[in-house]
Amino acid sequence: MDKQTIVRDIKKEVGNWPCQSDIARYLGKSRDYVMNLMNGCEYITDGKKKQYLASDVADMLMKQRVCD
Repeated sequence: MDKQTIVRDIKKEVGNWPCQSDIARYLGKSRDYVMNLMNGCEYITDGKKKQYLASDVADMLMKQRVCD
């Protein structure tokens, strides 16, 4: 699976600016996992929510995949 496919799937399932809870639900993982995954990645805030760009999420997933 390539990055563009992951980006399209994320956008379809949770939108272009998913928060940590959306990403956790999408991956079927805990929010703690998402916090570690997205550590160091830029985000925007909407109240208390940290929202990440879908392409950044896909990029971090691809990096995690290489490390595992």
